[in-house]
Amino acid sequence: MTHLSLSRRAALAGLASLTAMRWRSARAQDQRPVVVGQTFLAESLDPAEGVASWALQSHGVAETLFTVDRNGALAPQLARAVERDGEAWIVRLQSGIRFADGAPLTAAAVRDALARSAAANPRATGQTGRLAFAVLDPLRLRIATERPVPTLAPVLAEFPMVIYRVAGDRFHFTGPFRVVEYRRGDLIRLEPNPEFRSPGTRPAVVIRRIGDPQALALALEAGELDLAFNLPTEALARLRRRDGITVKSTAVAYQYMLLLNTARAPLDDARVRRAFDLAVDRAALTQVLGAGEIATGMYPSFMPFAVTAPRASALARAEALLEEAGWRRAGSGPRQRDGRALEITLTAYPQRPDFLTILPVVKAQLEQAGFRVRAETTEAITPQLQAKRFDAAFWAMHTAPGGDGAFVLEQYLRSSGPLNFMSYASPAFDATLDRLRETEAPQARADLMRAAHEPLFADAPIAFLLTPVWHIGLSRRLAGYEPSPSDYYILRADLSAQG
Repeated sequence: MTHLSLSRRAALAGLASLTAMRWRSARAQDQRPVVVGQTFLAESLDPAEGVASWALQSHGVAETLFTVDRNGALAPQLARAVERDGEAWIVRLQSGIRFADGAPLTAAAVRDALARSAAANPRATGQTGRLAFAVLDPLRLRIATERPVPTLAPVLAEFPMVIYRVAGDRFHFTGPFRVVEYRRGDLIRLEPNPEFRSPGTRPAVVIRRIGDPQALALALEAGELDLAFNLPTEALARLRRRDGITVKSTAVAYQYMLLLNTARAPLDDARVRRAFDLAVDRAALTQVLGAGEIATGMYPSFMPFAVTAPRASALARAEALLEEAGWRRAGSGPRQRDGRALEITLTAYPQRPDFLTILPVVKAQLEQAGFRVRAETTEAITPQLQAKRFDAAFWAMHTAPGGDGAFVLEQYLRSSGPLNFMSYASPAFDATLDRLRETEAPQARADLMRAAHEPLFADAPIAFLLTPVWHIGLSRRLAGYEPSPSDYYILRADLSAQG
């Protein structure tokens, strides 16, 4: 009997494994693709552009060094670990990972991706300030931050920090799917990434952007979709009666809120903003939506750094604050001051169907307090926020996507934060964030995040509304699909389809 050498046997085993992987990939692509309908789509394939990195992560294309599991716990993804090195940090990478074009994941590649995103997108450095990198060896990268951070792993789990490789005008990622066709604002066609580290029989996928939530429900009903993400409440009863359609509902780690422009009259007066906040009846909103939990503050109540008391609604107190601010009742019309009406615009966007449902309800509640309210919807909410062309805008946000609540406070509410659309400035709030930057112990950090709510509630740059429940419609092919508690992970490595 001839004995093969160890190297020869290893080579044959590797060849067999590669052949099996390619066979599984080809078999998956022979299936008809899974068709996903959702109200948003990556605005670009360039992960340094806007929030494209978040959408690409949601589409199963991009990954970060660390991630958050279904229970909200931080977990390694492309990295194995991160450890402090004096005032800097050393990231140790997983070995054997490749980008979708076959290039290996190395410390140099990670450096290039993070440095490029940090230079192009202020979201990437809102918490850390400037970043400096040193490649120690192929799988170790040293990262120094301009501002002290008590722990780096949650920062590296945030969506602006996805890892990618640029080759000419193409971007290559490490996720379970790779892009084969992209039509901006319309669709993305995906195929299984043959270089993905976990073999499987993932199907090809087509993601269609359907901006109208009711059209999304109708497309599912007509059999055009296998997965309809974030269905409107009004369609649920009808869809649940349809044979071959499964609707699954899941509580999510998002918060619904209204961003208030503190630089624009009449919301430049904190008394008017507090009155606005008190006039909103959150319990009525959860009843209209048929689900959800009244917000306690910036974080869902199940997070360890959340405030515990639900936000109060009190119409009489709201009216007293408006009187104190000089806004008087003028018959049955809106309140008046100096001959001007107490007038604001409420802005919603259809990518979050729940906002279209509660928009008229909030409008009526504010009008009861004496506001004159104009309601509008926009397909492009982010540019409007960036230009600060709004009074009060609905917003949905995962407030701890990296497992730590400091990210959202630094990005949205620090006076110099890159996403401070509200023009909010509070020395007391900034001082709390300064202390948070220097605090490592989890309990002490949680206490500071709760303390940060005191100036927020007093100044009211945000009216926190509720923690929502989202609804996902599934065809028979995806009846076994289990939703993630956020839209960061709609398409995952475990996706499988019947037929």
